[in-house]
Amino acid sequence: MKNFEGLISILKLFEHQWDIHHNQFPAGDRRMQFSEAIAMCFEPCAERILSGHFKVTNNEAGKPVVRTIQPTAIELYYHEEGEGRFKDPIMYHTNDRKVWTKENYFKDRGIEGLPYYPIGSLNPHTSGIDVTFENAKERYRASFLIREYKVTYECGKTVKVVNSTEIYDDMLLNGITLDKADWIEWCDGIEAVEVERKWRRNVPKYRQVQGEPDRWEPDPDGMDTFSTRKGRVAKCPFNWQFRIK
Repeated sequence: MKNFEGLISILKLFEHQWDIHHNQFPAGDRRMQFSEAIAMCFEPCAERILSGHFKVTNNEAGKPVVRTIQPTAIELYYHEEGEGRFKDPIMYHTNDRKVWTKENYFKDRGIEGLPYYPIGSLNPHTSGIDVTFENAKERYRASFLIREYKVTYECGKTVKVVNSTEIYDDMLLNGITLDKADWIEWCDGIEAVEVERKWRRNVPKYRQVQGEPDRWEPDPDGMDTFSTRKGRVAKCPFNWQFRIK
């Protein structure tokens, strides 16, 4: 990625804030208070990410095709591996989730766990594309999902996109090439943006399974609910969506 260092410097702001404040974090079972502490660590990153954009370049018959993708809403995901630590059960790339969904996942494969992604990795999954900033030393998984964005196409037309999975076609013009990644560039913002926080779309509140404290399930009890294929569940109370106000 061109200007990869610029993106890394933004993501490392979270690591820096985490290092400064983690000794004062609430206990992992004080979930609302803990979520606020983590949100404060990420907010400086969110402000800079939402003021910048990605520039994506492709070549068609020798002619460069350039488009820009500006995130307008991003969602934080943060999970700690290990007993008694903070859990974000919806997060895909965690050891805990693999065990919750398939108890013998690691035993069947003869491996100990999922490796930690290098900071700044793109992680495509069923909900869209995450940009990761995991930390193997401190054993936490962290990423932001590009939930909404504004794309300016090579014809000059700009479209606001709220379906996060459309980014596969808008950003991955070359697929994921194995030889080089100079087709994508991070561009720092010039003007600051005002950011507001909301709930992560389609993310339920979770509770520990009764009698199985190491397992989690969506919680149907709450004042604010939404509909899923399995019925209504409470919304996750963490305001971990950061969006341009």
